[in-house]
Amino acid sequence: MALREPAASVARSVDGDRAVALLKSVHEHDLPPEIQEIVAEYRRLDGERSTFLWKWIHRLAPANVMPFVDEAHREAVATNNTMLVIFVTLLDDLVEKRRDYETFDAITALVQLSGWSNRRAVGAGRGPRRGDGGRWGRADVDEPYAAFAVRVWDTLLDRLERSPSFERYAPLFRFDVGQIVTSIEYSTLVIEHPELATVEDLQRYESHNMGMHSFLDVDLMHTSEGRPDDLAVLREAVEIAQQMARIGNWLSTWEREVRDGDVSSGIVVSALERGIVGADDLPDPEAPDPAVAERVIERVDDHDVESSFLATWNDKYRQLVALDREADGVDLGPFVDGTEEVLRYYLASRWFT
Repeated sequence: MALREPAASVARSVDGDRAVALLKSVHEHDLPPEIQEIVAEYRRLDGERSTFLWKWIHRLAPANVMPFVDEAHREAVATNNTMLVIFVTLLDDLVEKRRDYETFDAITALVQLSGWSNRRAVGAGRGPRRGDGGRWGRADVDEPYAAFAVRVWDTLLDRLERSPSFERYAPLFRFDVGQIVTSIEYSTLVIEHPELATVEDLQRYESHNMGMHSFLDVDLMHTSEGRPDDLAVLREAVEIAQQMARIGNWLSTWEREVRDGDVSSGIVVSALERGIVGADDLPDPEAPDPAVAERVIERVDDHDVESSFLATWNDKYRQLVALDREADGVDLGPFVDGTEEVLRYYLASRWFT
């Protein structure tokens, strides 16, 4: 695929043996005990994601942490953000892999109705508590899966409530997690009706699935002395970086997803918009035909659709650098560097994420 700077320099840093070395470092990475326990239970539920993914996320987590986070809390932040990604992945897989919308609705309803609606309760340090896992209200809910997802959510909230500035940023966290749920719902629309999707809508809605606004909220919760002066600048920076991460994710996963019948990637939607493929050319999400999927992949590759996304990544990177130069009172330099590391991991992991 044709690459231009600065994405090209990132790609060169993971070619050949260097990509192998990076992936080996992920395989050898040790997860903290809290995550190991969750992953062990996930595997007992026949979870579809490999342990490699959770190691990948936890190892990469420090690249997304803002430099103002207290050093004493950095390990907790990495663990909390990994736990959040596990919860989001549980929801995501219900829609994109299992097509189990009933269990998805049950989990999100329980989370939203067990405390988040009372903002004063959240601000007083009482986040959503455990619901009655035996009363999901529908016979078609996968109760063990739903109960596990809620336990992951509860464990995360218990940890966040111990952070120094939880009460201040809990309402913002609640809102941003809601945006992640919306992004997953938008993915459902794209999978079922790809002809209704646009790349612009994907960037507006589906990019929230990367969870980086929520990561920023977790960072802010773990500041004890003072707080960053310019929240608007921080959120603007995260919005840019989140779209960059979404592009990296699309590049890493779109081919595998097409083979699974998931055509919600920006790569495929762009091909639809450009007339490279038609909606009738796409694999059936319920029973994807491998031959149909391979024809779609071949057409996308023949038209080098990926290059336009890498060009967009470059543009976003330059926006982020410019924002860092203009920002007063907050150093975005390490965060900007982290966006390169995120892309590096995605490009090296094309067949593993």
